[in-house]
Amino acid sequence: MNPGEPRRSTRRAVLGASLLLGFGTRRHVRAQATPEASPVADAGHARPEMLVDAAWVEDHRDDPAVLVVGLVPAGIFASGAIPGSVQIDWPDLEVTETSDASLAEWQAAVEERLTGLGLTRERTVVAYDEGTLFAARLWWVLHYLGHERVHVLNGGLPAWIAAGHDVATGESAPVPAETPYLGTAQPEALAQVPEVEAGIGDPGTAIIDARTPDEYAAGHVPGAVNINFPLNAEPDAPKFWKPAEDLKRLYGEVGVTPEIRVIPYCSTGVRSAVTFFSLRLIGYGEVSLFTGAWAEWSLDPDRPMTTGDAP
Repeated sequence: MNPGEPRRSTRRAVLGASLLLGFGTRRHVRAQATPEASPVADAGHARPEMLVDAAWVEDHRDDPAVLVVGLVPAGIFASGAIPGSVQIDWPDLEVTETSDASLAEWQAAVEERLTGLGLTRERTVVAYDEGTLFAARLWWVLHYLGHERVHVLNGGLPAWIAAGHDVATGESAPVPAETPYLGTAQPEALAQVPEVEAGIGDPGTAIIDARTPDEYAAGHVPGAVNINFPLNAEPDAPKFWKPAEDLKRLYGEVGVTPEIRVIPYCSTGVRSAVTFFSLRLIGYGEVSLFTGAWAEWSLDPDRPMTTGDAP
């Protein structure tokens, strides 16, 4: 039995954002599968294995070699989640200071948290969210730790529900792994402050601010271009990742091309993990997340900052 399987399973319909976020009437009915519940069969992504659909998860979630993880707040998870999945939230994975010492301390804490979820180096991980796209943050953390078998459920929990699959209610009930999880850091996946400073004005580096236009205008890293993170997905729920051609156009139009190094950031490294994921999905090679993000950059008043709508 998978971790969390004792939780009570039900079926529910897609009743709008309020139900997906755990609010409103708790009436459970059978969800009807629709053609829109599945992503396009071939979206042209260079690394299509990064995404899986709801049917794949249904076929594999009982496999003891697979761990399904919801990156959602505990309350939302308790109101309805993929049966057998376990819960973690992005604050559990947050790091806002990227010195070597702080990163080492953060990695040790995250490894302990992952061990508690039942993760081992051998298990395949499927990360999902409640439609926020934030499962990409867990994907990035595991990518940074060198975990090779990790996927994101395309469309998140809304896609799972729209496909007519069961949801379970109740708290997460993980079975901790017997062996401590130990990752192998991949430094190229992460940018520290000196690398961001060196990237300012460098024609071989593109810095992307994944925050809202208002946040960007209030203050951003000089030279950074603004691509708000929701633009990586279709606007309507379930929010499937956009096809490759759309993503290439989104980034190419502002000069973010595959041959240069790309450093995305946001406020705390969560939204920009979506940017990182998208760029890797369409084949970009040198992408480094500034996970310290604006929270770290703005702490030092001597660091350069630009306001307004222009880079």
